[in-house]
This record gives sequence, structure tokens and C-alpha cells, in this order.
Amino acid sequence: MGNNPKPQGAVQNGLESKKVSVWILFLAVLLTGVFTYFGTSYAARTSQNQVAQSETKNDSNNVTGKSSDTLTNDDLAKLELVYDTLVSGYVDKNINKDDIINGALKGMAEATGDPYTNYLVNDETAAIDETMTGSFGGIGAELRSENNRVIISNTREGTPAQKIGLQENDAILKVNGEDMEGKSISYVVSKVRGEVGTDVTLTIQRGTQELEVKITRAKIAIETVKGTVDSTDATIGHVQINSFAKNTAKEVEKTVTDLREKGVKKFIFDVRYNPGGLLDQAIMIANMFVDDGKTILNVENRDGQIKSYNASKDYGTFEITEPYVLLVNEGSASASEILAAALKESADAKLIGKKTYGKGTVQSVIEVGDNAELKYTIAKWLTPNKTWIHKTGIEPTEEVSMPDYYNITIIDTREVVKEGAVSDNVKTIETILKGLGYDVTADGYFDSKTTEAVKEFQKSKGLSETGEVDEKTGTALMSAIRDALKANDTQYKAAVKALQ
Repeated sequence: MGNNPKPQGAVQNGLESKKVSVWILFLAVLLTGVFTYFGTSYAARTSQNQVAQSETKNDSNNVTGKSSDTLTNDDLAKLELVYDTLVSGYVDKNINKDDIINGALKGMAEATGDPYTNYLVNDETAAIDETMTGSFGGIGAELRSENNRVIISNTREGTPAQKIGLQENDAILKVNGEDMEGKSISYVVSKVRGEVGTDVTLTIQRGTQELEVKITRAKIAIETVKGTVDSTDATIGHVQINSFAKNTAKEVEKTVTDLREKGVKKFIFDVRYNPGGLLDQAIMIANMFVDDGKTILNVENRDGQIKSYNASKDYGTFEITEPYVLLVNEGSASASEILAAALKESADAKLIGKKTYGKGTVQSVIEVGDNAELKYTIAKWLTPNKTWIHKTGIEPTEEVSMPDYYNITIIDTREVVKEGAVSDNVKTIETILKGLGYDVTADGYFDSKTTEAVKEFQKSKGLSETGEVDEKTGTALMSAIRDALKANDTQYKAAVKALQ
């Protein structure tokens, strides 16, 4: 499986640069603090790679006038005319100068048509900076940008988002009544995050269902790697990588070392619903698997020049020598895809799950002023075989789907649901009951069999046996189906089988 020995040693640390740094933006901002992470857009600063530094330098030359694209006097006159007209003639005399300027700068970034190119100000920049290094008041959901909307790509275990029943592919339509359509991930993050203990109201859409939920923010600590010993086979370790943040490579090394000390001989590495993160961390982690000299990824700049990044001791000497497989799915994006492609093409590893998201671009960030930054796409990244996976993703070597009840909708607990009711909400309840093994028909009609099933469920949970679904019963049903899904994780089971 491509697990040939390499020299042992310490993982190299990525270097930080405050002025210009390489992001590989990923899919969505982590709202675990951000809705924490970025789901990609998970970004962060690093100068570990020279990928963008020469590129950024060239762009700086353009800004200073060495390009035919430099603004002319006529261009500047138009900008000044619009600004002066609004300040002197707009109906609201209290129009804010900073709002006009920031709006113009945001418009420039949006004009690229690239969801990963954004002008960020104030709370938007703070959300990104803090996400990489600390803990936050948030709800614990990871986000991505898709079709001009912000979508939840994952919810973290035990967080408010998961407890309330939010899940993958929920679209955030509004935050506290404010329309979020067309807004950047960073902007949505700045609205969802807040002081621990305060409430935030989200209007979400799942399929055809639209629902308003109130969530109390909690302290969300960033945990990028989690390791456990398989409950059925103590020789198998599960290493879940949630994002690629500042110290993720070190965390992988520590987690693997700890599991080895517990007797683990084989590994399942899991980047499902990992929206991405820092490019240098993806390279250092891939370097643990790929033999020295083999390609981890290629980066193609705006002029079509390609630079290869090959495994070497420069990126660290810690190695994975045991048999392993990698779990991926449609939420594995950006840096996760760099790792997946490197393992598949340069380490002959087995990838199990579903096709990945498909984000194949690299971002850089520059400071524009106080509390303002421009994040912009500077390059494409290509797989070791020089394939651009943008919008196409990476195919697993073994495709495995999740159970049918995996994509259930959230139960609306704002009112009690009882016998005689007919609605999509009833169908959701029945789908969950059916997934839990109760004899019901998921047709949207709350009949006597549904009532009896609800009573049986309530009895099993020590709840009042009313046969009606109130807030307590609805929350318990959603928690139970999550536990059932975890117990029947078909992709994880396929990984265990592959290692046995």
C-alpha cells in the first residue's frame, strides 16, 4: 500500500508570515469558532511554500505601475466621481465613508467570479486569524461556499450544531433574520460567532424544507486530529483529521505514536468532511506516507509554469510504516484532496468512500490596511500525475455509500406533532423511527402505528409515553439516529474489512 520505510525524525514546523502568506483555501470556513473551521475555506497563513511568494511579488509590481493593467487617470476619475456623488448627493446624509470604500474593494474581489477571492474587513479577518490558533464562541459547524450560498459541510461531535440536529448540506439562508445569500463565508462566520452563552437564530434549508432554529453558542476548542482504537479490532487505529491547521502535522505524529503504544498495527486515516486548511500541513502529512523523491503535488502559476513538491526530509522524517487506508467523501476538499491524491498516485494507497469535493486552487493573503486583508487565488494545484481536480474531485479506489437514512432532515420541534398530522416533518420522524428499527411507513401521515412506535421509543429513553413528538422527544430521536449511523458507518466498516 505504499508504506515503505523512510528515516524517522521530527516534523518540520510551517513558518508564519504576517505580510504575505500562502493559503490553500478550502472549502469553507470552520465555524467552530468559526462555524469553526473553515470549511474552506479554511485558510491560514504560512510561508512554508515558496509557491506564491514569487507570484505575489509579480503582482506587487503590477500594482506599482509596471503593468499595462495599471489604473489610468480616467479610471481614477470615474471612481472619484462615483464616490463624490454618493457622499454629496445620496439621500441619506449619514452614509458612511468606510462602508463605501469597503464596498468598492469587496466588489473588486467579487468581480473575479471566484468564491475563494475575497476582501475581508474587521470581524471577517479576526474570524480567520483566531480560527487557526484558539477556541471560540460558536456553534461547531464547518462551512463551504456553493452556488452563491453558504452550506454546512460538517458538524463537530458534541457541539450545539450537532445537538440541535444541523447536518451536512444544510444551507444557511439567514442569520438573525439577515439574508445570507451571496455573502462570503467569512461574513457568515462573523455573524454566527459570538460570545459564549448568547443565542443565534439560523434559517436553514434542507431539501425543500425551510426551518428556523435558535442555537446557544458554546466554547468550541479546535481539535484537528482525534485518535481511537477500533472497538472490534484492537490492532486497528482510527485517526480522524478534521482540518489542516497550524499544528495538525504534529498532532498526527503524536496521535499515531500514542496509538502505536496502545498496540495498534494498522491505521484508518479519515478526512471525510474535512474542508481543508494549510498547504504546508497537507504537504508535511503527505510526506509521512510518500517515499522520498516522489511527488506530493504540483503547483501551476498564472503563467502556466509548474513547480513540483516532492517528498523529502525537508518536510519532516516521521513516517507511517503500517498498512493503512484513507476514508474520503464528498466533503473532503482542498488540502484533504492534496493528501488523498498524493496517497493514491504516489503511495499506491487505498481510498474508500465517495468522490471528493473538487477544489484545486491556491490562495494568498495580503494586508490592505488595519483589520483589512485581500485573499485571492494565485495558482492551481495539480495531483502528482498533473491532473487538475477542480470541480471534478478524486475518485476513491473503492466506492462505498452510507445508509439511506443518512440524509434525514431535521425535526421541527417548534410545535407538538401527534396522530392525524400530515407533513414533511412527520415523514422525517417516521424515517428516523424506521432507521431505528421501528415498524412504520415513512409516508408523512402520523397514523396509529407511528403513535405506538413513538411510545416505544419514549419508553426506551425514559420519556413520558405520550405518543406525541415534542421538543424532548424530537431531540432524542435525532440523537438516537446519529448514534445509529455511527454504529452503522458503512464506509468505516469497509475500511476495517480492507485491513483485516
